[in-house]
Amino acid sequence: MTLSHLAIRRLKDRGRRLFERWERRRAEAFRRDPSRVIRGLQSARRVLILCEGNVIRSVFAAQLLSAALKSRPAVSIVSAGLKTVPGWRPHARVIARCEALDIDVSQHASTAVSGAIVKSADVIFVMEVSQVVALARRCPAARRKTLLLTCLAPEVPLDIRDPAGADDATVDACLDHIARAVKPVIDIMTTPANNRG
Repeated sequence: MTLSHLAIRRLKDRGRRLFERWERRRAEAFRRDPSRVIRGLQSARRVLILCEGNVIRSVFAAQLLSAALKSRPAVSIVSAGLKTVPGWRPHARVIARCEALDIDVSQHASTAVSGAIVKSADVIFVMEVSQVVALARRCPAARRKTLLLTCLAPEVPLDIRDPAGADDATVDACLDHIARAVKPVIDIMTTPANNRG
């Protein structure tokens, strides 16, 4: 039984690694030809942004995008966590960075991702390739609309690593990474339809 369980675990690990490699290649392909992603964003009415705890990365990305789209009330931006405990509060550096942008996240409480949230989203952004795989295992139908947040920003690393537990400088570097990744998303979603190429 022990050998069987070990063999099964090895097969699962190998399958996960292959899936992650495929998703990395998919993200790199979107960077070379973003037309499909651009079309999806142009028609999106509900965007979901995920990370692990919903207290640093997804909160900051969602707030940046929401602030940029405040003149488009028909578009909804939500965030959630894959491994959060509902009610967790944002990291102090996220609160400070948002305050500098006149955004108040002090009342934010983390939300655990659910099947209903995933199903209602038109586009889902995640922070790391491993999260694409994790979400696809929970909700296989979500894979086609799940993208790395960085897939439109070829100048930044693909994965935005979790800085939980790190020092303030590391958290700030992560938030800078997110800001650079979100910029092309904002540019696409704030361009009027009659100005699109």
